[in-house]
Amino acid sequence: MKYFISIFLCFSITYAKNSEYIPVSTKSIGWKSSIDSNDFKVHKISNKYKCKKYLDISDLKKGKYRAKHYIIKNRAICAEDVYIEIPKKVKFNFGLLEIEKSAEVVKETDNYIKIKNPNGKIEKIYKDGKVR
Repeated sequence: MKYFISIFLCFSITYAKNSEYIPVSTKSIGWKSSIDSNDFKVHKISNKYKCKKYLDISDLKKGKYRAKHYIIKNRAICAEDVYIEIPKKVKFNFGLLEIEKSAEVVKETDNYIKIKNPNGKIEKIYKDGKVR
C-alpha cells in the first residue's frame, strides 16, 4: 500500500508540473479582427488541442493581437494563428505645417502622394496640400 501511494504521488507531481493552461476561443473570430479578453477562455491542455507553440495568456489579455485567419469556436488559439499589428504612419510636410496620418503609401510622384487609409479607401494628396 505504501508503494502504491508513493507511486501515485510521484505520478501526480510529474503530471502537475507538465500541466499548462491555454486559451480556447469562445466564439468564432473573423479574419484580421482583434482578439479581446471576451473572445477566449482558459482551458487545461489536452490531446485535442495541438499547437506547435502555445500563446501566453497574459499577452493575449492585453488585446494587441489580431487573427491571421478565421478561428472557429472551441479551438485553441496558437501563436501561429495571431499576429501583432504594426501601425503604419505617413508624414506630410507642407513647409511649416507637418501632418501625421495612419495610412500606407501606395504611390508617390513629384506632384502628389497616393495613400491607402486603414478603412481601405485610397486618397490622393497633392504636394501643395489640396485633396482632389
